[in-house]
Amino acid sequence: MSYPKQSANDDEHFRIAAKAIIALRNEKLAVIARNLQFDPGGLSGWLGGTPNRLSFEKKEILSCYLGLEYAHISTQVVHYWPTCTDDLIAFIPSLLNQKMLKSISINMITSDTIPIGCVYHSKIGESTFIALCKAQNKAFPIPIISPEETGWGNLLPSIEITRNTWNTWWSDQNKSPEEIAGYLFRSSE
Repeated sequence: MSYPKQSANDDEHFRIAAKAIIALRNEKLAVIARNLQFDPGGLSGWLGGTPNRLSFEKKEILSCYLGLEYAHISTQVVHYWPTCTDDLIAFIPSLLNQKMLKSISINMITSDTIPIGCVYHSKIGESTFIALCKAQNKAFPIPIISPEETGWGNLLPSIEITRNTWNTWWSDQNKSPEEIAGYLFRSSE
């Protein structure tokens, strides 16, 4: 999806999107800072609203790491979110434009008829958005939203895949949105 060119330096929109992705990924700031070799205090301060805590270059690195294109979700990568339903309801509308949000579809993913996760997907023109979701931990249910509750989304039938395929996608995370969409929607026909 192409968005109007804007700078990763547009702090407020980018900060909101970054905080949303971090919550959906259930990722600790210390882990992000270590992975990106950032000062944890600088990252935390910037996310908390303190200006000038991250350089423009570091904001670009953070944007790429989180799967964002400036303040919008990237359709160039598959998003992996170990999350909960409440976070999806709260954060997806701030990450997707209205057209993509209204056209988003949701499928439960099953293996041997047992739910193991879900996929949120949307295709507009040449842009394919894919987010694979699973529960934060065993205490949470699979994070699947109700379109009646949110006003967005289209709940579709379950898709059966092997648990091994699902686990490989989560451990490898090098598939393109088109590859996963092709696999999922070819296997559901």
